[in-house]
Amino acid sequence: IDRKIYLYPSLMKKFMVIKNYLTKEEQKVWEYLKEKEIVDNELVNQIFPEINRNKRNKIIHNLYKKGYIQRARKDLYYNPELLDSFYTLASEFKKGYVGLNSALRYHNLIRHEDFTIFIITQGFQKKIELNGTRYAIQFVPLHNNFTGFIKRDRTYISTVERTLFDCMIKPQFVGFSNITKAFYEASINKKINWQEFIKYFKLTKNNSLCQRTGYILDLLKKYKRIKIPVFIFDYLLKRIKNPVKLIPLKIKSKFNKKWKIQDNLGKENIIPW
Repeated sequence: IDRKIYLYPSLMKKFMVIKNYLTKEEQKVWEYLKEKEIVDNELVNQIFPEINRNKRNKIIHNLYKKGYIQRARKDLYYNPELLDSFYTLASEFKKGYVGLNSALRYHNLIRHEDFTIFIITQGFQKKIELNGTRYAIQFVPLHNNFTGFIKRDRTYISTVERTLFDCMIKPQFVGFSNITKAFYEASINKKINWQEFIKYFKLTKNNSLCQRTGYILDLLKKYKRIKIPVFIFDYLLKRIKNPVKLIPLKIKSKFNKKWKIQDNLGKENIIPW
């Protein structure tokens, strides 16, 4: 075994992490932290108020360096073996709400597991890999559109209506096939309040968003026969201005005169299910 460790540096590194012994103080703190999903300075202070802040920071950092916990950001750590709610960790990282694919999954509007957790923020944008897990956190800024969320346990998450609206704003993160499937599920299971849904469009000056949404809903009505109130189409049709592309790519398209949409994706890719 010793010879293998010597010959393979990666194996030696793993062995060293396992054999990184803790000091008495670190062991005392670890005995408390090893049952915790998320760790920060304040958590340690609650049980060890006699340890000053700088010392607490050093102990936590050492536990990270020795491989006992992982770091999400400065003063925010997690135990990948215990972490049950990645949504909670993501929300702790930066102010925001769970949205897009993650919210669709939460509301049971799509079935597949997505290992990217989407958090909608006002202005923060970044993607962070969570070491020791298969997950990553993607922070997506929506600026003035930062609204329409509810609190569930310790996490803020977008409502069904807000989730679908956000998906139409950022379809590149979700995919139109997932979006149409989510609309279908929300409609047939009566999970969507259409009055609530349309109010978000009244708060934006984005006419092309209204055109794209109207076109997608029209396809669902035609090919999947879902019931969409007439007032939805009446409002979205009033917002038609200039011709727009469904996706921002210069590829072959078919023009829809009603919605002034250059469909450069095609029905077979929008509703493939």
